[in-house]
Amino acid sequence: MIYETIRYTEDGRVHLQTYVPELFSIKGNALPAMIVLPGGAWTHLSENESEAVALTYVREGFASFVLNYSVGDYSAFPNPLIEVAWAIATIRQNAQKWHIDPNKIALVGFSAGASLAAISATQWIDPIISETLGIPKENYKPNAAILAYGCYDLATIFDNQEDDLVIPKPGKITADRTPQVDVVNYVTKDTAPIFIYHCRYDEYVPVKNTWLLAEKLEENKLPFEMHIFQSGHHGMSVNNELTVGKEPIDPSVTQWVNLSIQWLKQLFQK
Repeated sequence: MIYETIRYTEDGRVHLQTYVPELFSIKGNALPAMIVLPGGAWTHLSENESEAVALTYVREGFASFVLNYSVGDYSAFPNPLIEVAWAIATIRQNAQKWHIDPNKIALVGFSAGASLAAISATQWIDPIISETLGIPKENYKPNAAILAYGCYDLATIFDNQEDDLVIPKPGKITADRTPQVDVVNYVTKDTAPIFIYHCRYDEYVPVKNTWLLAEKLEENKLPFEMHIFQSGHHGMSVNNELTVGKEPIDPSVTQWVNLSIQWLKQLFQK
């Protein structure tokens, strides 16, 4: 495995960690790439949704990367969006070195990371990215996004009166009610293909976020796949032997990883 830490900020606060298999040339095929965006309510980055996710996709034939993006006060828009674009562009620039197919770069995000993946999938065309990075937008376009229990309309959380909804202290990007976080308002014909998964009784992010986004994708006649599981809860990550802690594996929820891989394979064959 090739482990490299590539810095975006000089202090290393924002950086890209690589998990690139060294036996990538057995069949001479370039690998698809997966960029992992951990959750953490925009206040921190979840360990449970970082390396375990990267290694799960590595063993399924992906080159994986974990992006440590801006949280807390640093999370003000457009910082995280630009950081994802930088990560995508970095992988494309190093595609030959890492034996990666530059047209098969996907994002997988969890909770706040899913919101960020959705922001990238819908708003990668924002001119502020090219103005900041100084590169053409084709360099940082995501080819697909996989979203796990994310919020795509802040009103479902902050304007929700349900007594059983847990609302943690948010990071700046959500505390400011930043319009771009309401991804449902930014779906256009340029939006990347999206895979969405959620648990029915998610106690942090109402499941309605999933179908609100799916409705917008359908209205724009965009490719997407959606799965809502009756069991499970928020923060289950890939829910396998690699995840941190002693939480039991839920066979119903665990299957979402294989479903996402099959979806990507079909998508990337086109």
